[in-house]
Amino acid sequence: MAFVIEHIVRTSIILLLSVTLCNANIQSVNTMFSEKKCVATSHTTLQKISKIKCVEKCNKEKQKGRCTLAGYNKATQTCYLSVDDPQDVLDTTDTMSGVFFYQPEPKGK
Repeated sequence: MAFVIEHIVRTSIILLLSVTLCNANIQSVNTMFSEKKCVATSHTTLQKISKIKCVEKCNKEKQKGRCTLAGYNKATQTCYLSVDDPQDVLDTTDTMSGVFFYQPEPKGK
């Protein structure tokens, strides 16, 4: 019986830590998602990926100078990594498409 309780407690702690780390990761990447937008060009297309993973992938590539923004299609779960300038983003009527824009870091950080 003690083993079962210990297992439940450990599993709960791992789950809570995973959720906390995931939320911390998202909050540390300050982005804004604008719907009805799409990237003009992309160098990488990632299929069946979540919005969170799309932002994380672009952020990793951004640190290497290979991603300035990411397009995302909610219907197909497709992520488009781009080095386009935010001013080059295209408007679309597709409500399932959008673009993640990086927000400037707050001053004092």
